[in-house]
Amino acid sequence: MKKYLIPIILTVAIIAAGAVILTLTNRGEKPVPIESFIKERHTADWYAHQAEIWEQQVNRKPNDDDAWIDWFVATRYKIMFETQESHKGRGVQEEDFDYSPLKDIAARLADERPDSFARYYLDYMCSRMVNGYECEDNMEKAITMCPDKEKLYSNYVAYLIPKENDDLMKTIVRKWYKSGRFPDTFISFFFNSLAGIEPDGILIVNGDVPVYATLMVQHGMNKFKDCTMVCVSFLYIPEYRKKICRQLGIEEFDEPQVHNSQELRKWEQYVFTTLAEKSGRPVYFTSTMDVSQYGLDFTGNLYSEGLVYKYSTNKYDNLSVKRRNFEEVYDTDYLYKKTKTKNKDRYQAEDAVNLNYIPCFKSLLTYYKETGNQKQETKLHSLLTHIVDNCSDNTDASIRKMYYDEIDR
Repeated sequence: MKKYLIPIILTVAIIAAGAVILTLTNRGEKPVPIESFIKERHTADWYAHQAEIWEQQVNRKPNDDDAWIDWFVATRYKIMFETQESHKGRGVQEEDFDYSPLKDIAARLADERPDSFARYYLDYMCSRMVNGYECEDNMEKAITMCPDKEKLYSNYVAYLIPKENDDLMKTIVRKWYKSGRFPDTFISFFFNSLAGIEPDGILIVNGDVPVYATLMVQHGMNKFKDCTMVCVSFLYIPEYRKKICRQLGIEEFDEPQVHNSQELRKWEQYVFTTLAEKSGRPVYFTSTMDVSQYGLDFTGNLYSEGLVYKYSTNKYDNLSVKRRNFEEVYDTDYLYKKTKTKNKDRYQAEDAVNLNYIPCFKSLLTYYKETGNQKQETKLHSLLTHIVDNCSDNTDASIRKMYYDEIDR
């Protein structure tokens, strides 16, 4: 699997007995805890400044685990956004990111505090991002040392998904769900997605939000646990492939032999079709996943049923299923309610995820209009329009106009 989920600082040196160095950061400036860039994004300069302040915090308080971690994360985001800015107009490849400075932080931590939570945690994070960084896998030990680090739940869960310790993974998911730190908008969206799936179905997802939201529904809310979630990116981890195949009662997939993008897309297609043919279970793709990027040649066998696409080699009346999901299955009341997620825990794209309803339900809106079902047409039209209205704070006006035009087209 691919490794992945300013104010000016004034430094005054005072030479005295013992050569004391006093660092002034605008007198009273405190470092800011670093949140996931998915939730809260800043500029490369901002992250560079925070990395300097967190390094100073580490120098002052070397036993502060959080300071080490925030220094590491701020440095990572500084590198990431500097690289993206320098590659504007052309694609950024994984090898373009030089994360070697992270190795220096992890090495210093290993030397100064070899048995600390921060050391075990950052060893794992560094091994995922820095080529050639080798260390003993102590991440599970780190999780058991500090199971209540709410800000790190996402990385805890990402680590545990391929592992065999499902009990610990489910425990962390439940803690995360109860903490209220994961956006309820995402949870509600994937609750509806799962609600429309046949019993014992397979839901293929990719990306952090779909993975975490699905787990929140299944293990936080204890719903739709008969569904097996399969994450595309995790399929490149041998232990995850083995785990999924065992859960589905099928033989393990062959590993990809060639690792260029074209061959990997073919391998993914092989996996998807094998899941459908060998498991005997209904297979679905989340609508948040652009299946076209996988070069799938079976797109003619994907049928929209609302927030998911079902894979089927036989044609069927999927519009009737979509209509049933909208009228009887999906709970759309949440789309009119104010989110319960605390402001500091909101994701910038939290409202925008619901824009998926527009392309997913446009065909049903047309059906209601053509068949004269004015009641349902009005209800669905109002819902879709409200979704676009609700994205005014985080979606460009030109994009919102595109969605409005699609609704009324």
